[in-house]
Amino acid sequence: MFARAYDLLMADVDYEAIYQWLKPYIGLDQIIVDAGCGSGYLLLELLKNNHQAIGIDNDTEMLSLAQNRIQEHELSPMLYEHDLRNSLGIKVDVVLAMFDVVNYFKGIHQVFYHIYQALNKDGVFIFDIYKEEVLGIYNDYVEIEDDPIHYEWSVKTKDHKLYHTLKINHEVEKIIQYAYPISYYQGVLESFGFRVEVKDGIDSRKHYIVAYK
Repeated sequence: MFARAYDLLMADVDYEAIYQWLKPYIGLDQIIVDAGCGSGYLLLELLKNNHQAIGIDNDTEMLSLAQNRIQEHELSPMLYEHDLRNSLGIKVDVVLAMFDVVNYFKGIHQVFYHIYQALNKDGVFIFDIYKEEVLGIYNDYVEIEDDPIHYEWSVKTKDHKLYHTLKINHEVEKIIQYAYPISYYQGVLESFGFRVEVKDGIDSRKHYIVAYK
């Protein structure tokens, strides 16, 4: 249920704008991993622009949606089911983790370590994370919409956690995300040897991190 709902709710994101933001950091001769690729919207944008991109996600249904989406554009996706807390087992030039993928992890030492190990020399890891202020903005947040589907989304926050409840067609999905201070993420990245830059990006609720190996 969650994968299909997520796919519908993410359909109106401006992926071309996100790609243009990423473009200065990624080359056509580089191998890119879209980590937490979800249903494949950003991965499709990368492939349409002739990048060598691989999609990984830990959700089988998400990967199935991504495969269908990309094949509809007569492209051949490379998709793998994978948990980012485990070694990627390959060497690549760029790892992307967009759309608050990192916020799904309670602790990110393992994730960042395995990404560091997967990157080639001078590789780059780019991701977005919620700003801490989101915890205040979204506490007791409620959203009820009928387009593109009827859903009820509510959020409670406590101790750097966002507790999401999504109700669709009498089904309920509960999700927890974690929003720590930017200094926490910077500190872990730097402990592995990354050089870190914090940027502004498309979504004002988020920090955009560019970490160089």
